[in-house]
Amino acid sequence: MRSNHAEEDKAEVSMSPLIDCVFLLLIFFLVSTMIKKENKDIEINLPESESAEKHLPTNDQSVIGIDKDGNIFYEGHEATVMEVHNELRQVSIDTPDLQIRIDTDAEAPLHVVIEVVDLCQFNNLSNVVLRTYDEHYNRR
Repeated sequence: MRSNHAEEDKAEVSMSPLIDCVFLLLIFFLVSTMIKKENKDIEINLPESESAEKHLPTNDQSVIGIDKDGNIFYEGHEATVMEVHNELRQVSIDTPDLQIRIDTDAEAPLHVVIEVVDLCQFNNLSNVVLRTYDEHYNRR
């Protein structure tokens, strides 16, 4: 007496665990790409320029801000000239090609802006840019 197990033991692949894994991976990638980046900008009125080159902002740069009162900010946090000097010295050692972006208020004291640019030059940082107002990127 022979029994026919072939019809009873058909292998089936359940799709529900596979779909669950795909959804979990999708959620993981969505959450990991939406991690908020640190805001390095300060509230200032940027100077306007007609001849400035337009570049999209990147996250691979160090930001130094100067407000209208002459206060200096490094990466969005208030800092002294000596603290900025120490940070720039470390940048020149670790990543000398890193772009340094200087955000300065249109009414900022010029001697503070020159002092920050001189700090960059003193530390042999040549990839220094001054940010100006751009109607497509900045909102007033």
